[in-house]
Amino acid sequence: MKTKLVILFLLLLPIVDLFFACCPCDVTTKHVKYSHKTLSLKNLDNSGENAIESEASELNKNAYGIRLYLAREKNTIAQNIKQINSIFIQSAYATSCECPPEYIFSASDSIISIKIFTLNNFDNQHFENSDITDYFRIAHTYSSVKDHLTSIHYTYEYDIQELTEKTLEIDLLLMIAPEINSNHQFKIQIALSDGRVLEQQTREVKLL
Repeated sequence: MKTKLVILFLLLLPIVDLFFACCPCDVTTKHVKYSHKTLSLKNLDNSGENAIESEASELNKNAYGIRLYLAREKNTIAQNIKQINSIFIQSAYATSCECPPEYIFSASDSIISIKIFTLNNFDNQHFENSDITDYFRIAHTYSSVKDHLTSIHYTYEYDIQELTEKTLEIDLLLMIAPEINSNHQFKIQIALSDGRVLEQQTREVKLL
């Protein structure tokens, strides 16, 4: 019996060495904070298979949308990382034979609300400067704007260059066509958790 155990032990040693050799992780994960900085908007034409950005002066009122771009800006790399965090990160990735990420990005602010206002008379209940957020839905999921905010993730594992190019993109589709006028323009306000409010207006467009 002892002889068998010795032989088994000797056979397992190369396998153990191979496991550790395939995980030569010597990475100290750096934590990077970023914040949401600038808002830009594009009109969308949703009359085709997919919604596309449009500079046209006239669009189908039953296939209109707004693409929201929220740019993110990198802040400072946290130099002092808590030891307990490093231990758990290293352990978790070692069991899967993968190295931990070099950078973990997390937001210093979050989106509290997104509101959409019509700058023109829209229908008999919504005149100039009325809040019509409920008339829009998120593309693909058709969830409300309020519900969509609860699904946004603010922590990412990227290399440092990728986050500087990362932009939050949200497609808002108008589900109820306007009943008054044909010229329409919209304003979007984004309230952030640090008290800032980002605001932009769409280009005026005829919705026919």
